[in-house]
Amino acid sequence: MTNFFVMGPCSVENEENYINSLERLKPIMEGREWYFKASFDKANRTSLHGGRGPGLEDSIKLFEQVKKNHPNIRLTTDIHEPWQAEKLAGVIDAVQIPAFLCRQTDLIVAAAQNFNVVNIKKGQWLGPNNLVISVDKVRETNPNAEVWLTDRGTMHGYHRLVVDVDIVDRLKKYYDKVVIDCTHSTQRSRDVYGVQGRREVAERFFVSAPIFHYDGIFAETHPNPETSVSDGDCQIRMERISGLLDRFDSVKCAMKGWKDENLC
Repeated sequence: MTNFFVMGPCSVENEENYINSLERLKPIMEGREWYFKASFDKANRTSLHGGRGPGLEDSIKLFEQVKKNHPNIRLTTDIHEPWQAEKLAGVIDAVQIPAFLCRQTDLIVAAAQNFNVVNIKKGQWLGPNNLVISVDKVRETNPNAEVWLTDRGTMHGYHRLVVDVDIVDRLKKYYDKVVIDCTHSTQRSRDVYGVQGRREVAERFFVSAPIFHYDGIFAETHPNPETSVSDGDCQIRMERISGLLDRFDSVKCAMKGWKDENLC
């Protein structure tokens, strides 16, 4: 099984951070299937005062610049309103539906009308099978679309996210690709005004993904997470990605012979 990666900073933030992150990741990811990810607008920030990013218009210019200078790089970002899908069509390669909006019909239909790869992030209040209805919305709109499910876990109690790795193989009956969200799976509520994450746990999810047959690995990474405008606690330090990929490959090869002869 060939794995793919969705990686990049949580937010575009600014031109310097976006381009610097891409240029640092590009040689590390050479020879691997991957999508460079960053959000143009963190529209669901906990606080009204949280940093949201540069917005759609300025980010489209950056996306177009990357496509011109790095034509082989595949880009992805998330949308929050239906009209944004058409604006991004032809500029990015895969569109992401945020977890909090994973059942919004108009948003999903707009995504399917404009993209052939739609990544739906599972809301943490839903069981994984509950999103089959969202997959149907994509496929009825665009039968050629590839649909991913990105799982960040399911809420148990008030503030505890639990990732059920036992269900991955069953999910593959409904979704074209099943992706582990290494980043947001580690989030815990800090107080009424925010959340905290554990990047050391995000690294463990990253390395162990082949054991549980995830197709894709979603991991936000930042050159300096402490300065990130959002989710700094759970973004992996970019300097650690190369070593984590080596460990990922070792785990994948170690699985060879466990009914997975083609893994390594």
